[in-house]
Amino acid sequence: MTEAVRYPRRTLLTASAVLLLTGCAPISSLLTKPVVESDPQKAIADYFALLSQNRYDDAKTLLTPDYQSRLGDSKVDTFLHSVRTASVSKMVDAVEWANGLGAHLPAPPADRREYLVTLQVDPNPTGKTDWSEGMNRRFVDVVNSGPGWRIDNIGMSPGVLVTGQPVAAAASDVHAAVIPISQLRLGPAPVDRAIYTARQNAADRGGIPWAIDPVQVAQRDGPSFGWNASDQAFLLAQDQDPKTLGPRAMVEVNHGDQLIVVTLVQPIRVGKGGVWAIAQVDLGDGKTK
Repeated sequence: MTEAVRYPRRTLLTASAVLLLTGCAPISSLLTKPVVESDPQKAIADYFALLSQNRYDDAKTLLTPDYQSRLGDSKVDTFLHSVRTASVSKMVDAVEWANGLGAHLPAPPADRREYLVTLQVDPNPTGKTDWSEGMNRRFVDVVNSGPGWRIDNIGMSPGVLVTGQPVAAAASDVHAAVIPISQLRLGPAPVDRAIYTARQNAADRGGIPWAIDPVQVAQRDGPSFGWNASDQAFLLAQDQDPKTLGPRAMVEVNHGDQLIVVTLVQPIRVGKGGVWAIAQVDLGDGKTK
C-alpha cells in the first residue's frame, strides 16, 4: 500500500522538478505542431517573428517542402540562422506593384500570392552576405499547400507570378528580366533607394556585374519600361547631372522603329562600382532604320 502511494508521488515530484528547471516553453515545444496560417501575409510576418524568437524549427514549418528541397538541407539551416531579428514593416501585392509599372498581369490563382516585403533586419554575421543591416526588400512567394499558407520563395527579384518563369529557373538565372514587357513609360522614373541598396550589395558581392554598366542596366531593366531586353543599346554620353552634380549616363535604345533615350543615375554610390538606375525615359529624335 505504501509503495503504491510513493510511486505516483515520486512521479509527481519528478514532473514538478522538470517544470521548475525548464519552464513551460520547452514542454510545450515537445507538443509543437506545424504552424498553420490561413492568411498569406500573416504567414510571412510570423516566419520572421519566429526567427527573431530563435524558434527555427517552427519557422521552418512555414517553408514549403519544395522550397526546402530547392535550397538543400545545409542551405535551409544557414538561411534560417541568417537573421538575428527581423520585422515586417510593409507588404505590397507584387502583381499590383508590377501592374502599376505598366505590366498587364492576370490576377493570381486562389492558392498563390506574391508580395514585395519591406523588412527591418539585424543580420547574424553569417547572414550579412544575404541581408543588409536595416531596411531590406524582398519578393516573397506564398502558396496554400494545405493546410495553410507557406513560403515558397524569398528573393531580390520578382517570382513566378510577375515574371511568368518557374521559381527554380528564376533562382538560377539572376539575369532574367524582372518584369514582363509593358507599354512604353515616358518621363521621370522614381528610384527606390531600398531596392537599389539591395542591388548595390549584390553587385559588391560580384553577383550581378551587369548592374554597374549603364548600357546593360538599360537593357535588362527595359521590360519594366516598355522595351525588350534584347533591343540594341548604345552609350550616348556620360557626364555630370547639372542639378544633382552626380554622375549621369545617357543610353540610346533601338526599340522597333523607335529611338528611346534613357537617362541613368547612380543612386547609392557614385563612381566606380556604383550601380545604375533608370531615372528618365524620353523619345529620341528620328526613327531607327
